[in-house]
Amino acid sequence: MIHSLKRCLFYLLAAGCFWNVQAAIAQPKKGTTTTSTTSTTAKKPADSEVKKLTISFVENYGKFTQTKDKSSVLKFMHEKVSASLFNSNVSGKYRSFTGDYQSFDEYLTKLANAENLNLNYKLTGIAAEHSTDDIGSVVYTAEYQIERDGSVWEKGREQVALVFKKFGNDWKIVYYNSINIEDEKLRGDCFCELFESKPGNFVTKTTVPGGRGYTEDLQNFEFVQKADGRIIRSGNTVYQWADSGEISYTPQRDAKASSIAPAAVTLPGVAAEKEQAIMLILREVNYKEGCANIKMRKK
Repeated sequence: MIHSLKRCLFYLLAAGCFWNVQAAIAQPKKGTTTTSTTSTTAKKPADSEVKKLTISFVENYGKFTQTKDKSSVLKFMHEKVSASLFNSNVSGKYRSFTGDYQSFDEYLTKLANAENLNLNYKLTGIAAEHSTDDIGSVVYTAEYQIERDGSVWEKGREQVALVFKKFGNDWKIVYYNSINIEDEKLRGDCFCELFESKPGNFVTKTTVPGGRGYTEDLQNFEFVQKADGRIIRSGNTVYQWADSGEISYTPQRDAKASSIAPAAVTLPGVAAEKEQAIMLILREVNYKEGCANIKMRKK
């Protein structure tokens, strides 16, 4: 897309030079008489068929998580379409793979069956287009945002090149090339390493999405047995760990927001072991917003 914009700029500059040269050639010699003419403005050419189809394809794909109508997207694809795709995430990891019609079908099925997921995908520009009587190509850019359970998980940009072939009266996509670059990761899978700091107590190092990258966060967990029951200290928070496995705590009061002390909160689920108690606190309190799932490994 970026090369195409540079190419367009080159063409514009070249066009400017051309007209300057033409104007110089047309300058009358001294002593000659010129005849004035009336100029007309050329009509803007109509959008090509492949450009209009591309815009329609993007619109249908962009609202697919609402319509869940696979045919509205697949109708643009030829049954022998081939694809080349490249995905990268904010951590610098990437993967490339190929696809076909069946791959698109399976991907759309998974997207339609994903619970509480919304894909906000919109066209940001047509970088290049070209077509003949029976073949055409379009390069476009798009921005996307993946939302789940009402929160934004990730944002990114995509550059796509489409090749169309005309079969009878119908144009179909026969080749699809996509470069997908993730710009922000706001929620997703997290990884936690568990270390025993001293007998019975632990330190966790958790890698969590942090927007344009991942961050590592350390947490201390101290387990204390008291006469009235077990408690877990982590940071400035004290958790009550009942014999039944339930964990509860009282959030710290925000003096600026309210003078009323907040009510105690009981975490969903129970924990029989210390590792389970730590996992419950990390998942439901410390990283509830950033971690959809936490994978733990004890060192």
